[in-house]
Amino acid sequence: MPNPTHIELTENFLIYWGAAVSIYLALLWLGRIWKRRMGVRLGWYYHVFALAAALFIPANFPHQDLQGEREMGAVLIIASAFVIIAFLRRYLFDIWFRDQRNAKMPKFISEFLSLLIIVISVLIVLSQSYDQKLDAILTGSGIAAIILGLALQDLLGNLFAGFAIYFGGQFKAGDWLLVEDLHAEIVEINWRSTRLRTEDEVYLDIPNSTITKDKIINFSYPTTRHANSLEIGLDYETPPTRVKEILVQATETIPFVLREPRPRVYLKEFEDYFILYEIKFWLDDHSRHSQVMSDIRTNLWYALRRHKIDIPFPIQGEFSYAPRESSPTVAETIREAVRKAAFTACLGDAQIETLTDKARLVTFGKGERIIDQGAVGDSMFILMRGSAEVLIESNEVVSSVARIGTGDAIGEMSLLTGERRSATVVAAEDCDAVEILKSDVSALITESPELLDALSKMLARRRIQNEGIVAEMHGADESERQREYSAGFFEKLKAFFEI
Repeated sequence: MPNPTHIELTENFLIYWGAAVSIYLALLWLGRIWKRRMGVRLGWYYHVFALAAALFIPANFPHQDLQGEREMGAVLIIASAFVIIAFLRRYLFDIWFRDQRNAKMPKFISEFLSLLIIVISVLIVLSQSYDQKLDAILTGSGIAAIILGLALQDLLGNLFAGFAIYFGGQFKAGDWLLVEDLHAEIVEINWRSTRLRTEDEVYLDIPNSTITKDKIINFSYPTTRHANSLEIGLDYETPPTRVKEILVQATETIPFVLREPRPRVYLKEFEDYFILYEIKFWLDDHSRHSQVMSDIRTNLWYALRRHKIDIPFPIQGEFSYAPRESSPTVAETIREAVRKAAFTACLGDAQIETLTDKARLVTFGKGERIIDQGAVGDSMFILMRGSAEVLIESNEVVSSVARIGTGDAIGEMSLLTGERRSATVVAAEDCDAVEILKSDVSALITESPELLDALSKMLARRRIQNEGIVAEMHGADESERQREYSAGFFEKLKAFFEI
């Protein structure tokens, strides 16, 4: 007859290995689901975890007494730590931080938590599986930690500073900082340092402890909208109120400069040979800082030159002038341009000469706006050099409708009637233009009121031509429309020029 003890051992053996294989296969099946459907990244350690669980769990069944149970338990605990880390990375770092809070967990925090979980699992193994007293372990490890901490003082300082940087919320990847006169973007915050990228694509590694101790300006906290400033010294001859107006106009037309809040100008100091002004403007994308500063300075040069405002400098120069070959004088250039304006057909030679004396040459830099759509107009321009693009905005969509060049007039209707500009004109390249102001024409009309009638008839003819109805009108109808439009323009001219 079979030995009962032998039969019992055989049954226990079959129960143990049947349960072990079943547990192993079940865990592999669960791991496949977690990996494919839930995106949990499980590696080789999961197979170790599944195998250790399959061997350890049946060993605790009744009537099972297998050698190596303690070692299998230790392997299972440590392998479980790696599985927990995998789930933390997926559900805490990826889903909760990245997907729900739209934030990236710094790498050093992930590594620190992983290390902490592994250390805890080792302590559990030593305490539960090998009967080591936890207080003795902690006492011994505490002494070792003190010694190690003194040796790694700077390293630990950077580590804890990294925690302060991240959880303090003042710094994160993508923020723009001012560090020792360098504008740089945060690329990564790791356990030891903060990595930055400057505007010149140069990478810097700054220890975290330095970030927390030194004065660092963050242009992206608490919001990306922030003020920038630029200083410029100008001469004493121009009234400050006029200077402020010119500086604001030159700044607010720059792309990426926010329209709200509007740029502001402050008079800062009365220096020995200039008045110091500060221009304050707002950006919401600091990566454009250098480009915007350059564009503002470029606009300022052209705007100040047009308004004959000097940027003084404390030097003395000696100049000698040699005779030049004969060339058209400035007055002749302006006279030629003035005669190209349609309304000058109503003027006599003496009046054209008077207007020539008052008109002036101005220069616009590439990209500058010569006129703005919707702005109140009281002047006109005649291009003498260069070209410009005509833009019209409708339903918040800006379209290019024409390109004008040398000899073309801009804003004649606004000069004579004060109507708002119907389009925006932007210099496509550096342009020289003759500017005629309302005050220049007003003086002529005051001296010769009969010009009102001639100008109103001229404007009426242009309005009829622009409406494209001349060909459809005959005899009395055309005369009637001409009289109607002339009367309307006559009243506009009287009101605008206050006659």
